[in-house]
Amino acid sequence: MASSSFSLSNPRRLAPSWRDVVVPALAYHKVAEIPDGAVHRGNYVTPRQFITQLRLLRALGYEAISFRDLLAHRRGEADLPGRPIVITFDDGYRSTLDFALPAVRAHGFFATVFVVTGLFGATNQWDADEIQERLVSMDDVRRIAAEGHDVQSHTRTHRDLNSLPVADALTELAESRVELERVLGTAVDVVAYPWGNPSRRVRDLARQAGYAAGVILRRRVNFDTTSAFALRRIGINNQTSIARFAWDLARLRWRGE
Repeated sequence: MASSSFSLSNPRRLAPSWRDVVVPALAYHKVAEIPDGAVHRGNYVTPRQFITQLRLLRALGYEAISFRDLLAHRRGEADLPGRPIVITFDDGYRSTLDFALPAVRAHGFFATVFVVTGLFGATNQWDADEIQERLVSMDDVRRIAAEGHDVQSHTRTHRDLNSLPVADALTELAESRVELERVLGTAVDVVAYPWGNPSRRVRDLARQAGYAAGVILRRRVNFDTTSAFALRRIGINNQTSIARFAWDLARLRWRGE
């Protein structure tokens, strides 16, 4: 398990039972000032916004976990803190190493970074109309893991799995897992589906490819009944006010499925 402010050997404010666990997860892409010419401006959160959000999480007593920790808890192999939070970054932009991950660490958390294994050291080619930004290299991925963050799959080339033939979609999923395991030397068992809205067929393929879980984008939190192959993440962007951020953390848990 990636290191964090929470330790299974010295638990604090443990969730009272498996059925009481409510786990929000946050999905970010880029933490940076929005550059002139940016097309998909919703992929950005400004550094000031991000720091404000981290401070709020710390003030509210949240403690970072990974989706792997959540799965271990479901199997009865680990406890979770009373207020768990999963902080994730999609795509694996190299700029994440410069500000976002150090800020996460400075506030006592760790993150999960979903990387595109077929584009190590390349750019966000799937957004052909967008400003091209450098993605992490294999050495960067090893550094991220060494600094205590969790690294998981975002497929091989970020293609829309819903639109691919079964064989191609399975290749995107399976080869990414194998490639990332080779780089890290550890098991890779969670995939973030590109575009965040997989069909049932794609979720079944993720299971066939050897994953234990898959994560989507949906403005809901995770309960004990949430499917392991459709774990929810709340998308955060530059239009997410701190009031909306706090509301989602406080109220979504009461909205059911």
